[in-house]
Amino acid sequence: MNRYVIADIHGGAKTFQALLDKIALRREDCLYLLGDYVDRGPDSRGVLDIIMQLLDLGYDVRPIRGNHEDLLLRSFTGQHDEISPVWLEIWGGITLKSFGVDSISKVRTRYITFLDALPYYREDDKFYFVHAGLDLRKEDPLTQTTQRQLLWGEVVFPKKKTHGDKIVVSGHKIRSVSQIRKSLATPHIQIDNGAYYQEEPPNVGKLVALNLDTLELVLQEWLDGEALG
Repeated sequence: MNRYVIADIHGGAKTFQALLDKIALRREDCLYLLGDYVDRGPDSRGVLDIIMQLLDLGYDVRPIRGNHEDLLLRSFTGQHDEISPVWLEIWGGITLKSFGVDSISKVRTRYITFLDALPYYREDDKFYFVHAGLDLRKEDPLTQTTQRQLLWGEVVFPKKKTHGDKIVVSGHKIRSVSQIRKSLATPHIQIDNGAYYQEEPPNVGKLVALNLDTLELVLQEWLDGEALG
């Protein structure tokens, strides 16, 4: 069994599928996904379809929520925060187009239900998995870190180690491949290489899978054409 983690797919369904093919994901493997499946790239629906199909086929896929899923859901429910009203203006158009609709209210219920059920974090015996931030100063950092920090914030470490040897794995903030590699030897592994961002290759612009047991990186070039920055 192999354990993998991928972050920030951002509407790149072809890129995501190519990366899954590269790692040759099997049913006995475990795949953590760190959110931001939607927006920027042209095929948000396609990314969700791949994830949901893997789950239907019995693959051990463990997705969590990213800030872009939160923006979409807030636009659907109308329960806005100070950021979510701009979702339709900036990213929503291309995402709704992938669903074949012109209004967030017309997105099929199965997708909304799936996104709404996504947890904000996961953990296993060695790692904490979050989209963006975690406050390790808290007695129970997973449950006591605010949702805002989990989705948008920073990882904050205490001055003295208080939570054993667990390593935080996150996406959200774009890091160069060299920065990602350096993070593998630290208590905070960061794996977002800005897969959709094609203006500064070779430093960014790849979707990254990390084998959590060997710390091997598998990189996939963006295959989904022009993306919204």
